[in-house]
Amino acid sequence: MPYSMLRTFLSVRTILSPRRVAYAPALAWGACLLCLASGCADRKPPPAPLTPEESAAADSIVALLERIDETALRSAFRSVSTRAHTKRIRTGQFEEDGTLLASREQEVRHDAEGTRTIRSESSGTFDFGYLRRFVSADADLHASGLAAFDLPEYIIPEDPPYTVARNRETWRYEFAPDSVLFARPVRVVRITARPGFEASRSIRRVRLYLERASDRLVGIYIERVHAALWFREESALFLIADRLPSGTWVPGNTRFETHIELLLRPAQRFRSATEYYDFGEMDPGVES
Repeated sequence: MPYSMLRTFLSVRTILSPRRVAYAPALAWGACLLCLASGCADRKPPPAPLTPEESAAADSIVALLERIDETALRSAFRSVSTRAHTKRIRTGQFEEDGTLLASREQEVRHDAEGTRTIRSESSGTFDFGYLRRFVSADADLHASGLAAFDLPEYIIPEDPPYTVARNRETWRYEFAPDSVLFARPVRVVRITARPGFEASRSIRRVRLYLERASDRLVGIYIERVHAALWFREESALFLIADRLPSGTWVPGNTRFETHIELLLRPAQRFRSATEYYDFGEMDPGVES
């Protein structure tokens, strides 16, 4: 399940055993010596300043980001624990060349009777390495510390670095071609860490999907890089909100992909997608 994967992947303490962590100081000294020997300590030239066109685009889009409405996306995922729904979860592990190693598909129903798996199919054998496992039950999600309603808070912090005016020179801002999400036209803002600033930014690339009629945020795609001496993760997460006929915002679907490099282990690649549907009220006598 992508939500528990996030918490597990981003906590190095749950990935590496104490015995392996004990070697970190020696490895750090070795890495420093190799770095100095290879000349990587040389200072790089400063990044190029913004061109007039880039500066104008940054001013325009940063001003837009200051006024977009994030309520729909945040409320959609916050409501998932209080609204009856079904979710279909597809998870796969892949070779570096894209060959599928293992897969699992589940349908989980959440309603007034509780949460239960109504269908589960799998093939192959997952190899999680230092990772503990994937979990899918809501109780396990809460135990892992990151459930569906937490996703917007993880993806959209209160002050994202790309919305802060003083950081405008570290990002490239541009409008991508318009798109359609759940039959609604949206305009797309694309934000990318500029060359020379990538190493200082865990967020490398963002796409914001704004409902054209209102500039309401209804979708977000974000790429992150987390690196340490013994660990590197490149992840991408895509969230979309949908609106019911009643006007209530609910989760549409999520997609998560991660590429993990661990010390003394082959690289690992996982993908997971969750689709939400069949919404209703927790009281079975009330229709949504």
